[in-house]
Amino acid sequence: MRIFTLLKAQTFFYFSILLFLIGFSNHSYSQCPTVINANQSFCDSQAPTIASLVATDNGGGIKWYATATTPANEPLLATTPLESGEDYYVDDNSGTCGSRQVVNVTIYSRPFAFLAATTLCRESTIENLNTFVVGNNIQWYASSTGGTALAAGTAISNGIYYASQTNPNTGCETLRVGIVVEIKIVSPPTGNSNQLICADPAPTVANLAANGPNISWFTTSTSGFPLNPSTPLINGQVYYAESFDSPCYSISRFPVTVTFSEPNDAGTNGQVGFCSNEVSSVAPFDLFGLLGGNPDIDGVWTGPTSTTNGYLGTVDVSSFTTAGSPYIFSYTVSSSPNCQPVTSTVTIDVLPLPIAGVAPQPQVLCVTSPSVDLFTLLGNTAQTGGTWSPALASGTGVFNPAVDVSGSYTYTVLGNPPCLPASVSVQVTVNPVPNAGNDVANFTICSNQNAIDLFSLLGPNAQTGGTWSPALASGTGVLNPAVDVSATYTYTVAGIAPCVD
Repeated sequence: MRIFTLLKAQTFFYFSILLFLIGFSNHSYSQCPTVINANQSFCDSQAPTIASLVATDNGGGIKWYATATTPANEPLLATTPLESGEDYYVDDNSGTCGSRQVVNVTIYSRPFAFLAATTLCRESTIENLNTFVVGNNIQWYASSTGGTALAAGTAISNGIYYASQTNPNTGCETLRVGIVVEIKIVSPPTGNSNQLICADPAPTVANLAANGPNISWFTTSTSGFPLNPSTPLINGQVYYAESFDSPCYSISRFPVTVTFSEPNDAGTNGQVGFCSNEVSSVAPFDLFGLLGGNPDIDGVWTGPTSTTNGYLGTVDVSSFTTAGSPYIFSYTVSSSPNCQPVTSTVTIDVLPLPIAGVAPQPQVLCVTSPSVDLFTLLGNTAQTGGTWSPALASGTGVFNPAVDVSGSYTYTVLGNPPCLPASVSVQVTVNPVPNAGNDVANFTICSNQNAIDLFSLLGPNAQTGGTWSPALASGTGVLNPAVDVSATYTYTVAGIAPCVD
C-alpha cells in the first residue's frame, strides 16, 4: 500500500510540473501576433508606412522588424516608409516571439509610360493612349490630381493627359503619369488629278506632280511600298500621292491618272543650195518639204525673211545673195501638251561660181627656156586648189619645157554643187633649138661625077628647111659638080622664136 501511495504521489508531482510548463508555454507564445496575409500590397498614393502593415495582435502588442533576427531593441518606427519588394517581420512588444512571421510588400506606383510626349496622326479618343503606357486597369484624367476619370470614347486634343493604374489586390488607385499629346492631321496632297506627261524622254515617277510636304507615290490607295522616283510610268495608270509631315502621313492618298502626250516633232534639219547665177530665176518653194523625218504640220517658221502658207513655209529666194548666205530658217513645234518645244532648221546657201581665171595668149617656149607657172598666166581672179590636165611633170601648174611637151593644158576648179566646175586652157608650144647638123670634112669631087646632096652629109640631127650659102645651082642642097664651083658651102638653119640661130 505505501508503494502505491508513493507512486501516486510521484505521479501527481510530475504531472503538476508538466501542466505548469505547458501553461507557461501557452501563455508565452499566445501573446505573439499572427499574419493572415503574407503578401500585402498598397498604392503609392497611400504613402504606406510600417503602420500600414496588417497583423493580428494576440495580446503582446505588435512590433515590425527589417529582418527575422533583428534584436528586440531595434524595431522599425511606425512612420518608416514601406519599400516595394521588401520583406517585413512581425513580433510582439517584447521582441521575444522567436520565429517571426513575414510580410512581403508590393507597392503599385504610376503606370510606366513609353514616351513623355507623343503625336497622334488621326482624330483619336482617350483609349488610344493606352498603347503608350503599361499598367493595370488604366484610367485617364485631364489633370494630375483630382477630377473624375475620362470616359471611354472621350475625344482628345492637344494637351497633357494623366494615367493612373489600380492595385488589383486592394483596388486602390496610384498616382498619375502625364503624357503630352499633340494631334497632327496631315491633309492629303492636292493637284491635277489627270496629268498629261510627255512620252519622250521616257517618263518616270519623278515626273508626277502633287502639292504637299514630302510627297511619296504608290500604286494603291492604302498600302504598298513607295515607288522609286526612277520607276517608269505606265500610260493610263492611276498613281497615288501621300504626304508626310513627321511623324504623320496624310490621312488619305491623292489619285492621279497618267496620260502620255506624244512628243513634238519638228523633223530633222534640211539644206539646199543655189548657184549665184541662177538664184534670181528660182521660183518660190516650200521649206517644209526639205525637212527630214515626219515633222508635225502645226509648226511655225521663222527666219531672215518672211514665209507664207503656214507650216509649208513657202519662201522666195530670188533676192538672196552670196554675201547674205547662209539663210537659216527655223521650224518650231510646240503643240503637244507638257512636251518641250522642238526646232529644226533649213539652211539655204547661195553659192559663188567657181572661177578658173582667164585664158591667156598661147605660150611659145624654147626647149631651153626657164619653167613657167601656168597658174600665174590665168589672172588674179583664178581660184587656187584646181587641177591641171594633162598633168605636168611638176605635179603643179609649173611647166618645164625640158620635160613637158607642147599641148593644151586645162586648169579646172570644182564648184560646190549644184554649181558646175569652171575650166580654162593654156596652149603651150615648145620649140627645139635649131640644129644644122655636123660639119663635114673637105672632100674633092670630079666635075664629071654625079651630083651629091650635101644635106645628107650633115648627119641625122640636121634640121631641114635651112639655106645654103653660097647658093647652089639646084636651089637646094644638091651640089652638081658640072655647074657648081669649088667653095665652102655653109648650111644655116634659122631657129623658131624664142629659140635663136
